[in-house]
Amino acid sequence: MPAEHTNNWLGRLGDRIREYGPRLFERPVAFVASVVERLAAVLGPVLARCWRLVPPTLRVGLVIALVLGCFAVELDGASGSDAGRRAAADPSSNPGGQALPAEDPGTEARKDRLIHPPGLLFGIATPEAPSEARTKQVVDDAGDHPTVQEYFLKWNQEFNQEAFETSYRLGAMPLITWEPWAGGDKAADQPDYRLSRIAAGAHDAYVKRFAQDVKKARGPVVLRFAHEMNETWYPWSEERNGNRKGDYVAAWRHVHDVFDAQGVDNVIWQWCPDAQSPGRPPLSRFYPGDAYVDWMGMEAYTTDDAETAGPLLNDTYDELTGLSDKPIFIGETGARPNNSKALWTQDFFSWLIDHPRVVGFVWFQFSDSEGGRYDWRFTTSQGARDSFRRGLASQVLVSWPLR
Repeated sequence: MPAEHTNNWLGRLGDRIREYGPRLFERPVAFVASVVERLAAVLGPVLARCWRLVPPTLRVGLVIALVLGCFAVELDGASGSDAGRRAAADPSSNPGGQALPAEDPGTEARKDRLIHPPGLLFGIATPEAPSEARTKQVVDDAGDHPTVQEYFLKWNQEFNQEAFETSYRLGAMPLITWEPWAGGDKAADQPDYRLSRIAAGAHDAYVKRFAQDVKKARGPVVLRFAHEMNETWYPWSEERNGNRKGDYVAAWRHVHDVFDAQGVDNVIWQWCPDAQSPGRPPLSRFYPGDAYVDWMGMEAYTTDDAETAGPLLNDTYDELTGLSDKPIFIGETGARPNNSKALWTQDFFSWLIDHPRVVGFVWFQFSDSEGGRYDWRFTTSQGARDSFRRGLASQVLVSWPLR
């Protein structure tokens, strides 16, 4: 394990210990069981590959770090039992209006806390999201609960209060991919949604209505507006639909200003390009500026036989970190089924630990028959599922549920 990898992981771990340390021994039996389970999941593959190559003194340090990591994760579930009982007794204490189980006090859903979360946010996107049945299946397969539920809304759709409440009832923050078009064929231009018209206020009545509904919802909402703008396939590309250079930033700033004018303060604004392709314009061309963005992001799908995540992610990550100090959230990711999927999935989680600016990710849990083009799900094989489960167990996650 490289020194940088270890330091980043321990840094996140230290934050968790400082937060939950005073409540160390609330559930010792459950803690010991969790330590055994998580050590088996995390240490197994490491021991198999390189334990004999590690110097004895470093072995001791690794074991201590892993035990403390398991300790901190369990503390998250054990901490604050009094707060959990209060939440269970008072359904209004969480945005979804549902009582939370006393044994899982979770993490308070506040915008200021979640922009820089105390761990990694684990998100999913499913065809029916937010869906209780789909989420239960993900939990069974992944071994942990998602704390972000991503779903998609077009500009001919209103804010969905029921979906918002369902997300929080499932213990997760809603992430809305908000697409300025009416849907349909990506190849067809939609002049009514031209970026210059958005910036000029042609859709302000809709944007104001949406903003007011978000404001009334109370809990934090992530808005991933007009994603993948650096590519050419959507009508909000500057190379499509009569758009011109500079129109994207103008449209983004206008929509953000409308929300500000409506007094909306519970939105986390996510700017999310696609992973950069060769020959595409620099991301700086599309960046609205730090005053208009809370999270940067990227999308990252592997469609080849790559066994490591770095070749897909590194260049875009470097470009993002050169633009701003904002946190990074991976808005969509997945791996096409092939012989390398399990290895790539395993390495993806190692990459996350090596890049602590990344505060979360959404796995695109769609099959090809569900509109995914390929079957991106982490459950396409037992090997991919096991790699995902081990990888998730190796992370210091934000404690579920969000409330």
